[in-house]
Amino acid sequence: MNAATSVEWAPALVVLGAGLIAGFVLVWRVLSSSRRAAKAGVTALEARDLAGKREVLLRQLRELEDTASKRTPEQLARERYALELETAKTLLALEEKAAPEKKSAARQSASPPPAPDAARDRAGLRGFLWGVGSAAGVLLLGFFVYQSAKPREPGGSVTGNTPMASKPAGEAAGDEEAQLQAAVARTPDDVEGHLALARLYVERQNWMGVWNETARVLERAPSNPAALAYQSLVRLVMGQTDTAVTLLTKALASDPNLIDGYAYLALGYMRLGRPRDAEAAIATASKRFPERAAELGKYLTALKQNETPAAQASAASGKPDPHAGLKTPGEGAAHSQSGSTGRRVAGTIDVDASIRGKLPAGGILFVFARPAGGSEGPPIAVKRLPARFPAAFELSEADSMMGQPLPDQLLIEARLDEDGDPTTRPPTDPKARLDRVKVGRTDLRLVLKRP
Repeated sequence: MNAATSVEWAPALVVLGAGLIAGFVLVWRVLSSSRRAAKAGVTALEARDLAGKREVLLRQLRELEDTASKRTPEQLARERYALELETAKTLLALEEKAAPEKKSAARQSASPPPAPDAARDRAGLRGFLWGVGSAAGVLLLGFFVYQSAKPREPGGSVTGNTPMASKPAGEAAGDEEAQLQAAVARTPDDVEGHLALARLYVERQNWMGVWNETARVLERAPSNPAALAYQSLVRLVMGQTDTAVTLLTKALASDPNLIDGYAYLALGYMRLGRPRDAEAAIATASKRFPERAAELGKYLTALKQNETPAAQASAASGKPDPHAGLKTPGEGAAHSQSGSTGRRVAGTIDVDASIRGKLPAGGILFVFARPAGGSEGPPIAVKRLPARFPAAFELSEADSMMGQPLPDQLLIEARLDEDGDPTTRPPTDPKARLDRVKVGRTDLRLVLKRP
């Protein structure tokens, strides 16, 4: 805390000290008066007891004279002596208790009563002193406040408080991610929480995180439009443009007001070499969102001028471009790695004799690679093939979702999507898998069977 933002504590401490002193004096006076009242009450009670005892003793002396004939002279003398002695002690104690009261009464009777004018003058003086003291206290408080006040510095807090140091942008972003993760951990079924976390991962280009969060949403709501749109963006990054367009078409059919969906769909159409369809998608979005028509038009122009893989697909949402300059995994290396001897696995996929000839037309064959021993989460590499058997396949770093190298051992899975819709996963789809596959093998053979 520097000198420019220091707080003047002296006035506040003075006021606090004055308040403490006044409070202490008030408490002391209350306690003293209560003790005096209690002491006076005890004295009065003792005096009443002694007066009652005196009356009893005097009555016993009178009764002793009346019954003197029943006692011998010696007995009468002893009893009279005892009663007179006790009576004398009681009278002496009673005189001691009444002495302070008599002295006070004597002083009051000795002093002449104040004149009415003097009493009025004394009361007026007390009122004047109280008024002067109250006014002085208010003026003193105002003086302290005036001394503490000062003009607000440029950029200073409007409340006069010492400005708090702002957190760095990276730390604030980390706090936001931690808060969202904690929220979905507390309520795993909160779809909106998972979507908010996926949206944050989109802005940070954390595609693995986007995939994981949207997968959790789709487990609970298989047709959630926002989750389908975000997952389609991941597939655009993976280079699976056909699948992304299919997902986006389905998402927009469920929610035509999903503006990001139109932006992603236009990107997918441009990737597929279908500019007219991209124009139609942007035109539909412009009619539905006329206030964003200018932005959408600029976005379409940018797509036509520079068809960058994973281009600025969130421009329509008005947010900073999270995808600018991002390349599709393996882009620029696909041709160089095709047929190379780099880190890859290869083999053939066939169907079991029991289902041969029973497969519907229009199916799609997917081949996935995951780390050995793991079957959950997104794959690290994927390839889509036509359903013609036996089918030759090869998975290399060019097929990696994030462009990362393949691990030394893999779990290879193949699935025939019989309905051709990648958003559905019927449990009856034929599947095959090989675990603990070492990178570099090219003699793999998978046979698809129904579960």
